[in-house]
Amino acid sequence: MRLPKNFRPAPLLFGILALFCANARAAESSAAQFLSLGFGARALGMGEAFTAVADDASAVYYNPAGLPARRAGGDKAGGGELLVSHSWHIQDTGLTQLAYARGPAGFSLTYFSAGSMEGRDDSGNPASDFTAEDFAFSGGYAARIGRLSAGAALKAVRQSIKSSAASAVCADAGLLYGFETAPVTLGVSVSNLGTKIKFEDERFPLPLVYRAGLAVRAGRSFPAVFSAQADFPNDSTAVLRAGAEYTGFDLIALRAGYRTAPASQRRAILGKGFGGSSGLSELYGFYMGLGFAINPVKIDYALLPYGELGSSHRFSISVRF
Repeated sequence: MRLPKNFRPAPLLFGILALFCANARAAESSAAQFLSLGFGARALGMGEAFTAVADDASAVYYNPAGLPARRAGGDKAGGGELLVSHSWHIQDTGLTQLAYARGPAGFSLTYFSAGSMEGRDDSGNPASDFTAEDFAFSGGYAARIGRLSAGAALKAVRQSIKSSAASAVCADAGLLYGFETAPVTLGVSVSNLGTKIKFEDERFPLPLVYRAGLAVRAGRSFPAVFSAQADFPNDSTAVLRAGAEYTGFDLIALRAGYRTAPASQRRAILGKGFGGSSGLSELYGFYMGLGFAINPVKIDYALLPYGELGSSHRFSISVRF
């Protein structure tokens, strides 16, 4: 397919994002917050500044347009990849994820458990313990026209707590453009655009978020990726992210990232005014990660400090074929 000579993909990407954000609502409480916990250890280690990177199976979560951009050994594109990830999250909660991608198609499965919680009856007396569980299943597809890729994914969401359950349907979509004359990629995406989820007589929106990002690949002499991103969620103020990955060692990848947070949120998580947190916990907002590659297997780890709440440890293993 031949594009018009006056076609300009970069303005198109950010013009679409501006159109999305113009329709965004003011900050409001949203349900299904497990959908905002990221996907896989590699992207988390880069501070989730991954919308313009999106070159592994987690693209189905961060930007479905990245599905055709994956590499499976050498310069071969479109091979298969299976990614399994687990997180020992804060407060004894757990997050398990699976993603599979082949060619321009992919799917993901997410399971979140809140662990055992103490039950109380209507009078506040002790009752039997219970748990809360969340599920999400997503399937996506992408197409490429020249250096521009576009992708979309449909997602089914279900939450259950004690004897109550609720479900919703939503969609993710994105665009990705790689420049021919420079190692720069631009990406935009929207996640969780869909129906509200209903518990009892109340309805709550899903955690809708618009993202715009830029990634720069430094080259063979210094094999690294640098990325920057802006998130516009419906339930908080805008978030800025930055991330980096260095793969200059034979088997090891080093990663780091950072995200901003509202001052009130940061004070609450760090326990300011209540003794505060110390040591590693003070690094809330920073992300750190390691990767080990023994083709075709990769093992990744990411550490996320959460102040007074503790730290989250994310592990992933992926196989490309």
